[in-house]
Amino acid sequence: MKTVLITGAAGFIGSNLTHALLTGGYRVIGVDNFDDTYDPHLKEIHIAPFINNPNFILHRIDVCNLPDLTNVFKVEKPSYVIHLAAKADTRAAVKNPRIYTAVNIEGTLNILELCREYPVENLVIASSSSVYGNTPRIPLVETEAADRPLSPYGATKRAMELLAYTYNHNFDMNITCLRYFNAYGKNNRPDMVPYIWTDRLLHNEEVKISGDGSRKRDYTNVSDIVRATILAMHTPLGFEIINIGNNTPVSLRELLSIFEKVIGVTAKVKSRPSHPASVEVTYANISKAKKLLDWEPQVVLQDGITQLVAWFRANRFEERK
Repeated sequence: MKTVLITGAAGFIGSNLTHALLTGGYRVIGVDNFDDTYDPHLKEIHIAPFINNPNFILHRIDVCNLPDLTNVFKVEKPSYVIHLAAKADTRAAVKNPRIYTAVNIEGTLNILELCREYPVENLVIASSSSVYGNTPRIPLVETEAADRPLSPYGATKRAMELLAYTYNHNFDMNITCLRYFNAYGKNNRPDMVPYIWTDRLLHNEEVKISGDGSRKRDYTNVSDIVRATILAMHTPLGFEIINIGNNTPVSLRELLSIFEKVIGVTAKVKSRPSHPASVEVTYANISKAKKLLDWEPQVVLQDGITQLVAWFRANRFEERK
């Protein structure tokens, strides 16, 4: 039984990944500090189904705490590491960039150092489409310089990739950086548009759209992201950066029309100013993922939104009553 260490295991993507790996017969070591960027109680709910699983161990520590993190590596001896832990809000990063550099860069450096000291078969690092900024070349391809991110969040994610490359170069470590595009789905972070709109539409409340609603996003279901991450874990490639996106961008207006159709409502809409840290379009070229990982998305957006709404009704709706 192989051991996989997941940082950010109680978060949105981390909890879905933990479920998939435990179901697949792995031993999972979860690392999470239950950060209060959003309600830590939700993370407790995410992780609760695994607590009594004999193949799951949770360490409530911060990736910035090197002594405690070192002890986890020393004791658990993971075969694979999937590094998801990060501060992850583009707008908040503009207001408070220091915590983003501390967690995303220093925390990643700790992971890289420990994967060097306690060698693992493969390290997968979660990056983001935010690294691209507003490049005019669409769809976004991994060969872009990605040197003009719009938010400190995107800048820290690009820094993580660059640090990872140096560790591959100097220590011959297998490291794959996955640039996730607009994840949504079960256990969705409550500060993201799909969650917010689900919540407000189900409660017959007004939704806000940035600008004129033409801004496009490549919404990618979390089940597709989890599948790509596990494939990357099993595919040592030296060093690679790979886009993981739905390859089908939709505008905010188009997304809202899908929600209206799925829920059966006509939305009450209010426009708000666009934030300068928000890119105009995310649209992943996924040729590299197809070639190197034999991966492509399987969940079409309307089906994914239907699943999200059903999950919200069953797990979150009552909390707001």
